[in-house]
Amino acid sequence: MDHRTKLGYQQGIISIIVNVLLFILKYWAGIVSGSVAIIADAWHTLSDSLSSVIVIGGVRLSNRKPTKKHPFGFGRWEQIAAFFIAFLLGIVAYEFARESLQKFMLNETANFGLIAIVVTLVSVVVKEALAQYSFYTYRKTGNPSLRADGWHHRSDSLSSLLLLAGIFLSRYFWWIDSVLGLIISLVLGFAVYD
Repeated sequence: MDHRTKLGYQQGIISIIVNVLLFILKYWAGIVSGSVAIIADAWHTLSDSLSSVIVIGGVRLSNRKPTKKHPFGFGRWEQIAAFFIAFLLGIVAYEFARESLQKFMLNETANFGLIAIVVTLVSVVVKEALAQYSFYTYRKTGNPSLRADGWHHRSDSLSSLLLLAGIFLSRYFWWIDSVLGLIISLVLGFAVYD
């Protein structure tokens, strides 16, 4: 296994482990606070784990040796992996928008507390660290699926940052949780486009 492949695998495995742990933490905080935005953010984090599985698969497939049937090799698997990551983000963005609109129509609000603040702050820091790590491995390897994975992590960090701002505004605006869910879906939509 060459250095480029090792970096891709390492980034994917670290991302999966960290994202699963963050998903559990955020989902618990969302249940405790009754926040659709925090629960949606948790699912966004879990989707990062799925995209990392795709990155690992893309790295593995793209490094296969050329064959008679594929004389130029399998390098396009990296672009295919990046496409699948974007597709997953699109599905998640749609679900966030749908849930947020439903919560707004029903006039539902969330009960944010210290747990929601701490968990969201931890998420912002950890997800941006994962994004920086993904961008670093992209620069080292040139693998576009690692760049896509980095943007996936960054979109999660940004959505958590928006969520944190909304938590502090929630006592003034009952609808903030729904609006934040919609904003998170727009951030994801931009990441899909990018």
